[in-house]
Amino acid sequence: MKKTIKRTIVGTLLFATMATAGLVALIFYPQSLFANKFDYNQFTVYYNKDYKIDKEAFQPILDGAYRLVEKSELHNPDFKYKVFLAHNNIFNKIESLQGGDVLARATAWNIVFKTDIDIKNNRIHSGGNSIDLTAILAHEMVHILQAGKYGLLNFGLLKHPPMWKLEGYPEYVARRAYLNSETYDLRKEIQRFISADIPTKQESFEAVPGHFMPTYYFKGRIMVEYLMDQKGMSYDEILKDQRAEEAVFKEMVDWMNEQ
Repeated sequence: MKKTIKRTIVGTLLFATMATAGLVALIFYPQSLFANKFDYNQFTVYYNKDYKIDKEAFQPILDGAYRLVEKSELHNPDFKYKVFLAHNNIFNKIESLQGGDVLARATAWNIVFKTDIDIKNNRIHSGGNSIDLTAILAHEMVHILQAGKYGLLNFGLLKHPPMWKLEGYPEYVARRAYLNSETYDLRKEIQRFISADIPTKQESFEAVPGHFMPTYYFKGRIMVEYLMDQKGMSYDEILKDQRAEEAVFKEMVDWMNEQ
């Protein structure tokens, strides 16, 4: 009887281990779940056989995201990005085991779009938001480069830098068109944030017109922008900076008030 119970326990543990390993393998290498793909410059895009993709319209979006990321200090010209259009694929459910209600996610070397994308208009539409597809793609590309340079063990689900450093830098890179616009002013952005009532910014904030995001995305972006554009720090230096988030935020607000 004891031997039977022991064999049952061992068998169950072995099965659970193999099942978990299989799921992890699929999360990192989901290519077999997608019938079609096309290669374009530094990208390979995977999609279902019944998904009608306008490749010619998608190429300028890929180019635009690459140009943004190309200016990042983390840029690796040899890196090949794998993009999965998974909204109508079983992989979407498998990938969701990582948790989080997100439109897109970067895992290791993969970028997964979990919501259908509007290639023709360069948008993702979700919950009343109309989001710039190029910016979202660039944001996720930077996440891949973060893990590539600093290691998956330091930029993963279980361990990563403070959220403002983790998400602020990808936003800083991805939103360059907005940050470089003639009407943009960092001081006004800081003031817009600190002037908002607490309920308005407790969980989400309008990071750019028409796009509400978790507050730490916006707060992180303006903090990284301040440190890089005003203090001349690199992202590597920001990661090594041991100051608390609120100490950096206060310094930024003091800078804003100097003018």
